[in-house]
Amino acid sequence: MKAHTGPVGLISNPGSGHNRNHFERIRTRIGQCPQIHHIVTDSPADIKPALTELAARGISVLAINGGDGTASAVLGELLESGLFATSPLIALLPGGTANMNAGDIGISGSLRKATSHFCEWCESGRDTTDKLAQRTLLRVVTVDGQPPLYGMFLGGGAIIQGTEYAHREIHSRGFRDDFSLALSTLRTVWGVLRKEPLYNRHVAINLFLDDADLAQHNTLILAMSTLQRLAFGMRPFWGQEPGDIQLTLIEQHCTRFARTFFSIIRGRPSNNAVPSAGYISHNAQKIRIELDGKLNLDGEILVVKGPVEISASMSLKFLKL
Repeated sequence: MKAHTGPVGLISNPGSGHNRNHFERIRTRIGQCPQIHHIVTDSPADIKPALTELAARGISVLAINGGDGTASAVLGELLESGLFATSPLIALLPGGTANMNAGDIGISGSLRKATSHFCEWCESGRDTTDKLAQRTLLRVVTVDGQPPLYGMFLGGGAIIQGTEYAHREIHSRGFRDDFSLALSTLRTVWGVLRKEPLYNRHVAINLFLDDADLAQHNTLILAMSTLQRLAFGMRPFWGQEPGDIQLTLIEQHCTRFARTFFSIIRGRPSNNAVPSAGYISHNAQKIRIELDGKLNLDGEILVVKGPVEISASMSLKFLKL
Protein backbone atom coordinates (compact mmCIF):
# COMPACT_ATOMS: atom_id res chain seq x y z
CA MET A 1 0.00 0.00 0.00
CA LYS A 2 1.24 3.48 -0.92
CA ALA A 3 -0.26 6.14 1.34
CA HIS A 4 -0.37 9.85 0.47
CA THR A 5 0.06 12.13 3.46
CA GLY A 6 -0.29 15.86 4.03
CA PRO A 7 -3.12 18.42 4.14
CA VAL A 8 -5.89 18.39 1.53
CA GLY A 9 -7.30 21.47 -0.18
CA LEU A 10 -10.44 21.70 -2.30
CA ILE A 11 -11.55 24.55 -4.58
CA SER A 12 -15.22 24.61 -5.63
CA ASN A 13 -17.03 26.55 -8.33
CA PRO A 14 -20.69 26.53 -7.24
CA GLY A 15 -21.78 28.00 -10.59
CA SER A 16 -20.59 25.04 -12.68
CA GLY A 17 -22.97 22.49 -14.25
CA HIS A 18 -23.89 19.88 -11.60
CA ASN A 19 -22.99 22.20 -8.74
CA ARG A 20 -25.80 24.58 -9.65
CA ASN A 21 -28.34 21.99 -8.52
CA HIS A 22 -26.45 20.09 -5.84
CA PHE A 23 -23.86 22.38 -4.29
CA GLU A 24 -25.33 22.77 -0.79
CA ARG A 25 -25.54 19.00 -0.45
CA ILE A 26 -21.96 18.67 -1.71
CA ARG A 27 -20.75 21.41 0.64
CA THR A 28 -22.38 19.62 3.58
CA ARG A 29 -20.64 16.33 2.73
CA ILE A 30 -17.28 18.07 2.38
CA GLY A 31 -17.86 19.85 5.70
CA GLN A 32 -18.15 16.45 7.38
CA CYS A 33 -14.57 15.66 6.36
CA PRO A 34 -12.24 17.67 8.65
CA GLN A 35 -9.19 16.63 6.61
CA ILE A 36 -10.31 18.93 3.75
CA HIS A 37 -9.81 22.69 3.71
CA HIS A 38 -12.59 23.87 1.39
CA ILE A 39 -12.54 27.19 -0.50
CA VAL A 40 -15.54 28.34 -2.56
CA THR A 41 -14.80 30.67 -5.47
CA ASP A 42 -17.28 33.05 -7.04
CA SER A 43 -15.24 34.17 -10.05
CA PRO A 44 -11.96 33.40 -11.87
CA ALA A 45 -10.37 36.27 -9.93
CA ASP A 46 -10.73 34.16 -6.76
CA ILE A 47 -8.55 31.34 -8.05
CA LYS A 48 -5.12 32.81 -7.37
CA PRO A 49 -5.96 33.91 -3.78
CA ALA A 50 -7.40 30.46 -3.13
CA LEU A 51 -4.24 28.75 -4.38
CA THR A 52 -2.08 31.18 -2.40
CA GLU A 53 -3.93 30.26 0.79
CA LEU A 54 -3.69 26.52 0.09
CA ALA A 55 0.01 26.78 -0.74
CA ALA A 56 0.58 28.57 2.58
CA ARG A 57 -1.16 25.66 4.31
CA GLY A 58 1.25 23.25 2.66
CA ILE A 59 -1.37 21.09 1.00
CA SER A 60 -0.19 17.95 -0.78
CA VAL A 61 -3.55 17.13 -2.42
CA LEU A 62 -5.54 19.67 -4.46
CA ALA A 63 -9.11 18.71 -5.35
CA ILE A 64 -11.15 20.73 -7.84
CA ASN A 65 -14.95 20.63 -7.83
CA GLY A 66 -16.06 22.19 -11.09
CA GLY A 67 -16.17 21.65 -14.82
CA ASP A 68 -13.42 21.24 -17.37
CA GLY A 69 -13.00 25.00 -17.66
CA THR A 70 -12.70 25.44 -13.90
CA ALA A 71 -10.15 22.63 -13.62
CA SER A 72 -8.03 24.06 -16.43
CA ALA A 73 -8.18 27.58 -14.98
CA VAL A 74 -7.05 26.34 -11.57
CA LEU A 75 -4.31 24.11 -12.98
CA GLY A 76 -3.15 26.83 -15.35
CA GLU A 77 -2.77 29.25 -12.44
CA LEU A 78 -0.95 26.56 -10.46
CA LEU A 79 1.50 26.01 -13.33
CA GLU A 80 2.04 29.70 -14.12
CA SER A 81 2.23 31.09 -10.59
CA GLY A 82 4.91 28.87 -9.11
CA LEU A 83 3.14 29.04 -5.74
CA PHE A 84 3.93 25.40 -4.95
CA ALA A 85 7.52 24.21 -4.57
CA THR A 86 6.21 20.70 -5.28
CA SER A 87 3.06 20.25 -7.30
CA PRO A 88 0.26 18.65 -5.26
CA LEU A 89 -1.57 15.51 -6.27
CA ILE A 90 -4.65 16.60 -8.28
CA ALA A 91 -8.16 15.18 -7.76
CA LEU A 92 -10.89 16.19 -10.22
CA LEU A 93 -14.53 15.99 -9.13
CA PRO A 94 -17.21 15.95 -11.88
CA GLY A 95 -18.96 19.17 -10.88
CA GLY A 96 -19.31 20.65 -14.36
CA THR A 97 -21.42 20.10 -17.45
CA ALA A 98 -19.30 17.85 -19.66
CA ASN A 99 -16.65 16.62 -17.18
CA MET A 100 -14.47 15.12 -19.90
CA ASN A 101 -11.25 15.67 -17.94
CA ALA A 102 -12.62 14.03 -14.80
CA GLY A 103 -13.86 11.15 -16.94
CA ASP A 104 -10.30 10.33 -17.95
CA ILE A 105 -8.23 11.22 -14.91
CA GLY A 106 -10.58 12.05 -12.06
CA ILE A 107 -13.04 10.64 -9.55
CA SER A 108 -15.69 8.55 -11.32
CA GLY A 109 -19.42 8.47 -10.73
CA SER A 110 -22.03 11.16 -10.16
CA LEU A 111 -20.92 14.30 -8.33
CA ARG A 112 -22.50 13.07 -5.08
CA LYS A 113 -20.89 9.64 -5.31
CA ALA A 114 -17.53 11.03 -6.41
CA THR A 115 -17.50 13.52 -3.52
CA SER A 116 -18.31 10.80 -0.99
CA HIS A 117 -15.69 8.52 -2.50
CA PHE A 118 -13.06 11.25 -2.28
CA CYS A 119 -13.99 12.10 1.31
CA GLU A 120 -13.74 8.43 2.24
CA TRP A 121 -10.31 8.27 0.63
CA CYS A 122 -9.22 11.33 2.65
CA GLU A 123 -10.56 9.81 5.88
CA SER A 124 -8.93 6.42 5.34
CA GLY A 125 -5.35 5.44 4.58
CA ARG A 126 -5.22 7.44 1.30
CA ASP A 127 -3.96 4.48 -0.64
CA THR A 128 -2.63 5.51 -4.08
CA THR A 129 -1.67 2.03 -5.31
CA ASP A 130 -2.72 1.79 -8.98
CA LYS A 131 -4.68 5.03 -8.55
CA LEU A 132 -2.30 7.56 -10.13
CA ALA A 133 -2.09 8.91 -13.67
CA GLN A 134 0.13 11.56 -15.21
CA ARG A 135 -0.96 14.08 -17.83
CA THR A 136 0.25 17.34 -19.27
CA LEU A 137 -2.00 20.25 -20.20
CA LEU A 138 -2.24 22.22 -23.41
CA ARG A 139 -0.64 25.64 -22.94
CA VAL A 140 -2.33 27.90 -25.47
CA VAL A 141 -1.04 31.35 -26.43
CA THR A 142 -3.30 33.29 -28.80
CA VAL A 143 -1.96 36.86 -28.70
CA ASP A 144 1.50 38.12 -27.81
CA GLY A 145 1.51 39.64 -24.35
CA GLN A 146 -1.73 37.98 -23.23
CA PRO A 147 -1.65 35.40 -20.42
CA PRO A 148 -1.57 31.81 -21.67
CA LEU A 149 -4.69 29.70 -21.49
CA TYR A 150 -4.74 26.07 -20.40
CA GLY A 151 -6.89 23.08 -21.24
CA MET A 152 -6.82 19.39 -22.02
CA PHE A 153 -8.87 19.49 -25.23
CA LEU A 154 -8.80 21.90 -28.16
CA GLY A 155 -11.16 21.57 -31.10
CA GLY A 156 -12.01 23.41 -34.30
CA GLY A 157 -14.02 23.14 -37.49
CA ALA A 158 -17.32 21.28 -37.13
CA ILE A 159 -16.58 20.78 -33.43
CA ILE A 160 -17.47 24.45 -32.95
CA GLN A 161 -20.94 23.95 -34.47
CA GLY A 162 -21.39 20.86 -32.28
CA THR A 163 -20.37 22.82 -29.19
CA GLU A 164 -22.69 25.72 -29.96
CA TYR A 165 -25.54 23.26 -30.63
CA ALA A 166 -24.86 21.59 -27.26
CA HIS A 167 -24.94 24.91 -25.41
CA ARG A 168 -28.13 25.95 -27.20
CA GLU A 169 -30.16 22.74 -27.40
CA ILE A 170 -28.73 20.10 -25.04
CA HIS A 171 -27.29 21.68 -21.89
CA SER A 172 -30.25 24.06 -21.67
CA ARG A 173 -32.47 20.97 -21.28
CA GLY A 174 -30.43 19.70 -18.35
CA PHE A 175 -28.42 16.99 -20.12
CA ARG A 176 -24.87 16.60 -18.79
CA ASP A 177 -21.72 14.49 -18.94
CA ASP A 178 -21.05 11.86 -21.63
CA PHE A 179 -24.68 11.72 -22.74
CA SER A 180 -24.73 15.39 -23.72
CA LEU A 181 -21.43 15.05 -25.57
CA ALA A 182 -22.65 11.96 -27.40
CA LEU A 183 -25.75 13.84 -28.57
CA SER A 184 -23.74 16.81 -29.82
CA THR A 185 -21.28 14.49 -31.61
CA LEU A 186 -24.11 12.62 -33.35
CA ARG A 187 -25.73 15.91 -34.36
CA THR A 188 -22.43 17.10 -35.83
CA VAL A 189 -21.91 13.90 -37.80
CA TRP A 190 -25.51 14.05 -39.07
CA GLY A 191 -24.97 17.63 -40.20
CA VAL A 192 -21.78 16.70 -42.05
CA LEU A 193 -23.41 13.70 -43.73
CA ARG A 194 -26.39 15.78 -44.87
CA LYS A 195 -23.99 18.45 -46.11
CA GLU A 196 -25.74 21.11 -44.06
CA PRO A 197 -23.90 24.41 -44.69
CA LEU A 198 -23.54 25.13 -40.99
CA TYR A 199 -21.63 21.90 -40.39
CA ASN A 200 -19.69 21.79 -43.66
CA ARG A 201 -17.83 25.07 -43.40
CA HIS A 202 -14.19 24.36 -44.03
CA VAL A 203 -11.59 26.24 -42.01
CA ALA A 204 -8.31 27.11 -43.68
CA ILE A 205 -5.56 26.21 -41.22
CA ASN A 206 -1.80 26.53 -41.52
CA LEU A 207 -0.26 23.82 -39.36
CA PHE A 208 3.27 23.52 -37.97
CA LEU A 209 4.07 20.34 -36.00
CA ASP A 210 7.14 20.68 -33.78
CA ASP A 211 9.87 21.90 -36.16
CA ALA A 212 8.29 20.59 -39.37
CA ASP A 213 7.53 22.80 -42.35
CA LEU A 214 4.19 24.49 -42.92
CA ALA A 215 1.28 22.30 -44.03
CA GLN A 216 -1.95 23.87 -45.27
CA HIS A 217 -5.30 22.18 -44.69
CA ASN A 218 -8.93 22.86 -45.54
CA THR A 219 -10.17 21.48 -42.25
CA LEU A 220 -13.50 19.84 -41.49
CA ILE A 221 -12.60 18.68 -37.95
CA LEU A 222 -9.59 19.52 -35.78
CA ALA A 223 -8.99 17.90 -32.38
CA MET A 224 -6.05 18.06 -29.99
CA SER A 225 -5.77 16.62 -26.50
CA THR A 226 -3.45 15.38 -23.79
CA LEU A 227 -6.16 13.01 -22.50
CA GLN A 228 -6.17 9.31 -23.31
CA ARG A 229 -9.97 8.98 -23.20
CA LEU A 230 -12.37 11.64 -24.45
CA ALA A 231 -16.12 11.83 -23.98
CA PHE A 232 -18.07 8.52 -23.93
CA GLY A 233 -14.84 6.56 -24.40
CA MET A 234 -13.67 8.17 -27.66
CA ARG A 235 -10.02 7.56 -28.52
CA PRO A 236 -9.68 9.41 -31.84
CA PHE A 237 -5.89 9.59 -32.02
CA TRP A 238 -3.61 7.07 -33.67
CA GLY A 239 -0.32 8.92 -34.22
CA GLN A 240 2.82 6.98 -33.30
CA GLU A 241 5.29 9.85 -32.91
CA PRO A 242 6.67 10.89 -29.50
CA GLY A 243 4.89 13.85 -27.94
CA ASP A 244 2.28 14.61 -25.27
CA ILE A 245 -0.11 16.47 -27.61
CA GLN A 246 -2.25 14.22 -29.77
CA LEU A 247 -3.72 15.75 -32.92
CA THR A 248 -6.28 14.47 -35.39
CA LEU A 249 -7.30 16.50 -38.43
CA ILE A 250 -10.00 15.54 -40.92
CA GLU A 251 -9.94 17.46 -44.17
CA GLN A 252 -12.90 18.79 -46.12
CA HIS A 253 -12.24 16.42 -49.03
CA CYS A 254 -12.14 13.29 -46.83
CA THR A 255 -13.65 10.10 -48.24
CA ARG A 256 -16.02 7.56 -46.63
CA PHE A 257 -16.63 9.94 -43.76
CA ALA A 258 -19.22 8.08 -41.66
CA ARG A 259 -17.57 4.67 -41.64
CA THR A 260 -14.08 6.09 -41.14
CA PHE A 261 -15.14 8.58 -38.46
CA PHE A 262 -16.79 5.93 -36.30
CA SER A 263 -13.79 3.63 -36.67
CA ILE A 264 -11.58 6.50 -35.50
CA ILE A 265 -13.57 7.41 -32.39
CA ARG A 266 -13.62 3.73 -31.36
CA GLY A 267 -9.82 3.83 -31.37
CA ARG A 268 -9.65 1.37 -34.27
CA PRO A 269 -8.99 3.52 -37.37
CA SER A 270 -9.88 1.74 -40.59
CA ASN A 271 -7.57 1.34 -43.56
CA ASN A 272 -9.14 4.50 -44.99
CA ALA A 273 -7.83 6.64 -42.12
CA VAL A 274 -4.77 7.83 -44.05
CA PRO A 275 -3.60 11.28 -45.19
CA SER A 276 -4.38 10.59 -48.85
CA ALA A 277 -8.04 10.07 -47.88
CA GLY A 278 -8.08 13.21 -45.71
CA TYR A 279 -7.36 11.75 -42.26
CA ILE A 280 -4.26 12.81 -40.32
CA SER A 281 -3.15 11.93 -36.79
CA HIS A 282 0.14 13.00 -35.26
CA ASN A 283 1.73 13.45 -31.84
CA ALA A 284 3.88 16.47 -31.02
CA GLN A 285 5.27 18.49 -28.14
CA LYS A 286 4.47 21.86 -29.67
CA ILE A 287 2.06 22.89 -32.41
CA ARG A 288 1.46 26.19 -34.16
CA ILE A 289 -1.73 26.84 -36.08
CA GLU A 290 -2.80 29.90 -38.02
CA LEU A 291 -6.50 30.50 -38.68
CA ASP A 292 -9.29 33.03 -38.70
CA GLY A 293 -12.15 31.49 -36.76
CA LYS A 294 -13.13 29.83 -33.51
CA LEU A 295 -11.59 27.18 -31.25
CA ASN A 296 -13.09 25.18 -28.40
CA LEU A 297 -10.78 24.99 -25.38
CA ASP A 298 -12.33 22.68 -22.78
CA GLY A 299 -15.82 23.83 -23.72
CA GLU A 300 -15.02 27.55 -23.87
CA ILE A 301 -15.20 29.22 -27.30
CA LEU A 302 -12.17 31.30 -28.31
CA VAL A 303 -12.31 33.68 -31.27
CA VAL A 304 -8.88 33.83 -32.88
CA LYS A 305 -7.36 35.57 -35.86
CA GLY A 306 -3.79 34.66 -36.62
CA PRO A 307 -1.27 32.37 -34.94
CA VAL A 308 -1.98 30.13 -31.96
CA GLU A 309 0.93 28.48 -30.16
CA ILE A 310 0.13 25.22 -28.36
CA SER A 311 2.71 23.44 -26.21
CA ALA A 312 2.65 20.73 -23.57
CA SER A 313 2.96 21.85 -19.95
CA MET A 314 4.95 20.08 -17.30
CA SER A 315 3.37 16.81 -16.22
CA LEU A 316 0.99 16.70 -13.24
CA LYS A 317 -0.06 13.70 -11.19
CA PHE A 318 -3.78 12.91 -10.89
CA LEU A 319 -5.74 10.71 -8.49
CA LYS A 320 -8.11 8.23 -10.17
CA LEU A 321 -10.77 6.62 -7.98
